[in-house]
Order: sequence, then C-alpha cells, then structure tokens
Amino acid sequence: MQPKDLTEFWRRTTEELALTDLKPSLEEVPEQSGREFRTYSVVMESFRGRRIRGWYSVPNDPGPGGRFPAVLAVPGYGGDKPIPTHLVSSGFSVLTLYPRGQGESRHEWELESGTKLIYCIDDKEEYYYRGAYMDCVRGLDFLCSRPEVDAARLGMWSRSQGGGLTLATAALDHRLRVAVAEEPFLCNYPVSVDITTSPYRELCDYTAQHPEQREAILETLSYFDCKSLAPLIECPTLMNIGLKDETCPSTTIMPVFEQIPGLKAIHVYPELTHSPCTDFNAHAMNWLRRYLGA
Repeated sequence: MQPKDLTEFWRRTTEELALTDLKPSLEEVPEQSGREFRTYSVVMESFRGRRIRGWYSVPNDPGPGGRFPAVLAVPGYGGDKPIPTHLVSSGFSVLTLYPRGQGESRHEWELESGTKLIYCIDDKEEYYYRGAYMDCVRGLDFLCSRPEVDAARLGMWSRSQGGGLTLATAALDHRLRVAVAEEPFLCNYPVSVDITTSPYRELCDYTAQHPEQREAILETLSYFDCKSLAPLIECPTLMNIGLKDETCPSTTIMPVFEQIPGLKAIHVYPELTHSPCTDFNAHAMNWLRRYLGA
C-alpha cells in the first residue's frame, strides 16, 4: 500500500540531494575505451556527501545537432556491471553508474553491516535504497551537465536490481524520457518478503528472525517499493517477465506494471529464467531508438 506521505518523503529527499554539489571529476581510461568511443572514469558527490563512481562512455562521432542521447545503466544486486558497449556503439552516451557501496563505488564506502536489502531497514531515513535511488538521480544530474549530451533525450535500461532502480528513477525524476526495466527487483514487498530465493531471501530470513518487526519492516519498504512508486512514472516504460524466474517472479513484477499509468509494454517469456534475453534486448534497443533517437 502506498504511504500517504510518499510524495512528500521523496520531495524532501530530492531537495536534500540538491544541497550537495555534483563536483564531478573525469579521467580518460584508454583500457575501457574502444575504436568507436572514449571512456572516462567518473567520481561525483551524491546524497549526503557520499562519493560515487562510474564509467562515462562517449561515441567519437557526434550525432545530429552535435549532441548525443544518453542512457544511464546501473548494476544488478551483485553490484558489478560491465559497460554496455553495444549502446555506445549505437550512438548513445552511456553512464555506467555504481550506486553507493556497489562496484567501483566500494572504493569510496562499503556497508558497515548487513546487506543492502536490510541495511537500516528499521529507519526509512537511513535505509540503504534511499541513498541508492538518489545516486541514480545524481547520475541524471551528471548527464545533464555534459555539453555533448542532449538533456531532453535521457533514458535508462538495466536488469534485476538495475531494473528496480530504473523504475524508481523514472518515478522520482521526470527528466527520463524512456525506461527499460528488465526482470526488475525491488518490487511488491508484501509478496517478495516471503520469497526464499536469493536475494529476497535476505528479507525473508530477517523477518523470520524478527517476527515482531514485520509490520514496521513492511512500512519502511513501502516507501521504496516499485509498486508504490509506479503510479508516479510518466515516461514510456518497457518491462519483461520470465515465467520460470524464481529470483524475481511474475507475482512481484506484474502488479508493478499494472500500476504504471502511462504508455507501457511488457513482454512475457514462458521459458525464461532470471537471465538476459536476446529477444527482449532487440525490443529494448528499438524502444530506446524510438523515444530517444540514435
């Protein structure tokens, strides 16, 4: 159930993010570059002064008008993600961003205890994903700051945890013109809190160990649940489901899709487990090209 003060909570959160200057630093990294593009390591300041890192990849040949559409890409729950070079080769500037405590950003900060799903789960002000969602918004701030990027053509495409982060970002920042959420995680917590496969199992185990906290835990999670946030999404949104996906089952994803009010599409694959899908990748590329142009 959507909290009554959901929009106020996130308005206050994004206003707090705006108090921290971006302060980006870039350094070209030839070993992460290719014949068609250049890649830079990026460090920037994010929510409450936490530093985060990423890779920023730019095609060598400017697009029409001299500026590129851009895509924000973020990792799955494991925290690591290779640069999606196929997007750069297709004419998109790409920021491969690692939210706090994940991937390259672990060089700046790591969780002191627990896991991302249960970190400060008793306090919505300090819960891990409050900062992580703002890190994604900060990624859009970075892209908008770049002179070679057309800030009117920003998209996001990621899978699993990255898919959940994509939905949350689309809800919280309407600068996104298109969102592709592949097999999204962070969805429908009243159902997923009882899932026994990893990584939702971390929630299941924690609530089993602290049954007296279950109601309070679900209240905290309701502020971060993509099902709560989905009604705020305005941009065209593409999703998919694998009916043999035991990590992010259809029972967690479809109710989120149903809450998105605007233009949307979902592809359902009867035999797909929690894994990439060549057919969906083709649809996703067409979706990005349609709404961003490249």
